[in-house]
Amino acid sequence: MITALLAIDVGGSTSRATLVDMAGNCLGQGRNRGGNPGSNPPAEAAAAIIAAAQAAAAAAGGPLDIKVALLAIAGPRNAEMQRRLDEAFRAMGLSGPLVFDGDTNAMLPSVTAALDGYCIFAGTGSGAVRVRIGEIEAVADAAGYLVGDLGSGYWLGHHAAIAVTAALEGRGPKTALTRAVLDTLGIPITDDRAFDGRPAPLRLFIDAIYKMRPIELAKFAPLVIANREDPIAAALLAQSERYLLDDFRLIFDPAMRGPVVLGGSVAAHLTGLPTAIAEVLSAAGHEPDIRLTGDPSVGAAVLALRHQGVTVDDAMLKHIAASMAARATKVSA
Repeated sequence: MITALLAIDVGGSTSRATLVDMAGNCLGQGRNRGGNPGSNPPAEAAAAIIAAAQAAAAAAGGPLDIKVALLAIAGPRNAEMQRRLDEAFRAMGLSGPLVFDGDTNAMLPSVTAALDGYCIFAGTGSGAVRVRIGEIEAVADAAGYLVGDLGSGYWLGHHAAIAVTAALEGRGPKTALTRAVLDTLGIPITDDRAFDGRPAPLRLFIDAIYKMRPIELAKFAPLVIANREDPIAAALLAQSERYLLDDFRLIFDPAMRGPVVLGGSVAAHLTGLPTAIAEVLSAAGHEPDIRLTGDPSVGAAVLALRHQGVTVDDAMLKHIAASMAARATKVSA
């Protein structure tokens, strides 16, 4: 019987499951599509998470005695999804609790053993949190794409779509985003008119957008980043930086130094954000300590180990990360 902890990092686009032992050795890994119940139907979200966990269990071998299954997950809680997960994990060997934690709580321990700090993230969603003694103490935004996530990948993609619509109608400025977005959707730029009198490319674009789930607009965010020299794209990225800086200011406690961890596929491209954050820290009398997030699976594993009473110091954190990297390299070889 193999004693293990199951740690799962669940995002809007990818779910990553890892089995570790009490010493932080990686026993198995698996991944599947996104399992965020806020951007995926609960049954599909549960299925993705379960598939990732089953792949990790298959890699680890068995039989397994899983002391805890901890999910670092974005999105709202869903009772039906939780029931499905609990049932599947019990079948895999879960003997302990099923624990839900915020995906943002896995950011800080992905790069540091410090229990106090700040996390600013902009991926599909966005926001900022203050972490004290390993627990989230304050949150700004991270409210989901319907009522928040300002400056996120969804926000960038949504506003790119708005800009393209305006440009095609002639009520907004021309932008390089038009060709970039239409090419991605396989829509040719022509002078033809559609049945409703609109430019044909615009009619096709509108139809394509409404066939997508709203959260899928985030797929246009990389196009905004790739065309950052375009005035419209540049303005969107600048606004994204302002939103994230405002989030940080809301949760910043001048009495707490940091570090500050930046995470998410969009945050890495907000090139002015680290400087702006450093200015806030310096004004409070702190030496800026700003880092990019590490593997969120590492952070989720640390949370699972802490849940079992294991103290994770910097040396153990490095060991966990190295063990996961070695396992990933072995699998891909």
